[in-house]
Amino acid sequence: MDEIKIFSTRDLPLAATLVTLKFFMLGVDYQLEGKKNSPVGYFKFEDTPALQEAKKKFTQGFIAVEPKIFVTNLHSLKAEVVNAINQMN
Repeated sequence: MDEIKIFSTRDLPLAATLVTLKFFMLGVDYQLEGKKNSPVGYFKFEDTPALQEAKKKFTQGFIAVEPKIFVTNLHSLKAEVVNAINQMN
């Protein structure tokens, strides 16, 4: 059985864009980083050629998404990270 490849990013706008484009988010991992050991969320997606193409277009500024859905997804992902961090404390 083939193991799926995982793409992980801490880039919240990229993650919100991918969710808006209907890429299924597999989950969020949390790591303590920096001098203050601040928790950081890493958004996980299945790494596919379509996802890599969307990431490339995002990086180059050649991608457009519906703004209201993007903002809703951005807030939802941020809230998910904040809630997880609060549960860690």
